[in-house]
Amino acid sequence: MVLGILLVRTGRWAESSDFLERAVEAMPRRDEAIYWLAVAKKHTGAIEVAIDMCRRALDLSPGNPIVANELGLCYMTVNRPSLALPAFQVAVDSAPKSGAYLFNLGLALSRLDRIYKARDAFASSIRLEPDRVEAYLELVRILEILDARAEVVTVLQRAVERIPADFQLQTALAAALSYVGRNDEAEEIFVKAMESNPASGNAYGLWLQQRGRFDDSVACFLRSLHADPVQGVPFYGLTEAKVFEIDGKSWTDRAEHVANSNELDLKGRTYLLFALAKAFERQKHVEKVVEYYDGANKAAFKLYNEGRPFDRAELESIHIQTIDRYPKNVVQRKLDAGSGSACPIFIVGMIRSGTTLLDQVLSSHPEVASAGEPVFWMREADRVRRLGDRELSGDEVAQIAQRYLTALKAVAGESPRISDKMPLNYAHLGLIHRVLPEAKIIHLRRNPLDTCFSIYTTYLGQGPNFAYDRSNIVFYYKLYRRLMHHWRSVFTEDQMIEVDYEDLVSDREEVARKLVRFCGLEWSDACLRHEQNESAIRTPSKWQARQPIYTSSVKRWAPYVHGLGELTELLLLNEP
Repeated sequence: MVLGILLVRTGRWAESSDFLERAVEAMPRRDEAIYWLAVAKKHTGAIEVAIDMCRRALDLSPGNPIVANELGLCYMTVNRPSLALPAFQVAVDSAPKSGAYLFNLGLALSRLDRIYKARDAFASSIRLEPDRVEAYLELVRILEILDARAEVVTVLQRAVERIPADFQLQTALAAALSYVGRNDEAEEIFVKAMESNPASGNAYGLWLQQRGRFDDSVACFLRSLHADPVQGVPFYGLTEAKVFEIDGKSWTDRAEHVANSNELDLKGRTYLLFALAKAFERQKHVEKVVEYYDGANKAAFKLYNEGRPFDRAELESIHIQTIDRYPKNVVQRKLDAGSGSACPIFIVGMIRSGTTLLDQVLSSHPEVASAGEPVFWMREADRVRRLGDRELSGDEVAQIAQRYLTALKAVAGESPRISDKMPLNYAHLGLIHRVLPEAKIIHLRRNPLDTCFSIYTTYLGQGPNFAYDRSNIVFYYKLYRRLMHHWRSVFTEDQMIEVDYEDLVSDREEVARKLVRFCGLEWSDACLRHEQNESAIRTPSKWQARQPIYTSSVKRWAPYVHGLGELTELLLLNEP
């Protein structure tokens, strides 16, 4: 057994398995031997065997934190966070002062979208082990989801002070400073980080693209590629800058070679496959476009959504409950408690329907600022739903309004009107109108197949859990259409207006004038120069929304129709 353990510790997994298997056979109730065999099996790819070994060891030694943690890691390896969670919880309960176990617990909670508990786990991990870089980065990711931007800056400043040489923390701090308007400080940190570690050029390049500085971003990605050729992010960044050649030669052959490398991790591979798909789309190479988008979505699904709950029955039930809760007589009744503020302008619709472009047009108006995509109403709707059928009190409504308006202005500043372009707020319009009855709602529609093809062909990170799977996308889209049909029947024309993406790109001025009137504003010609809008864009549309209006995205799916599978069901859904 001792030799087997030594071989595990030196990374000789296959050799160690032979010795440990003999040890377990000789000592079938020796939990230590079983545990080390599990570790060896996990590293040889025999995950199911490793899981069985861990469970067997736990039966012999209930509550053993080392074994429980290893079981959780095995489950996470095969994307089963719901099974990993109780294993990590056993480890934490048995060894509450272990920052590593708390960190792993946070990862499982995060994958299951249990955001607040994940935040607490990562924060506790940092208190116990303040030098764990990945714990700071995961905590920051959660805080960003919660729109706690000031707290993000504080956490990262403390992290950089404690671990000053880590470029991941440096670039994360730079991005956080930029989000709160401290752009000069942000760029100074980005530049210094890239000088000391060229790999940090990826983060700098992506930030430059958010600022609309695509030409400047190219040098960052090329520098990063020169330092480390086996990467995916730099190629993805080049596609975002519409650069498809290096030194006068297409980089697709080079990128395909990298894609086949065993050194590339899953996240890098996901970036690279999306980049290759976009490069071949530019070349009009239909077969390779379909091949690489399918591969990219499979990789992204495995990375982000495999094991992440997408409960169709529950989601449909929530939509039905929303329709039942907000019939027309409820929506239109006069209540005193709602805020009288007309500051917010809500831009809603399906993701990838053009909401970023519309937001750029509208926020080009001198009296409109953009708050981007706050997640406030997604969190608030979940909280209110947990109250059951109980009506919100007047005080509760007033408190929600105050919290929202404060959060909105913290991001966008003191502007007469502020746009909130979180598209998925379409699901929460009943609650939004209850709290802010004077707010204007703009619903942007787009051809169903154009919309869903764009979802399938866009890298969304850990975005909505219906992404990266054609069947899930179609299912979710149909739910969205049903709920929007309901809102159309309960809101008046002065409360909600609907416009079509196709009209926006074919006649921007007519649509812009209609929306400006709807919002009660005087016309400004600045709305016809949206490409000059210098506000940061943090959505995947950061390039498109800065260009002059173009129509090439209409029926973009047409050349690939025979490879779209379930998405073609949407051809039957052309009506609003």
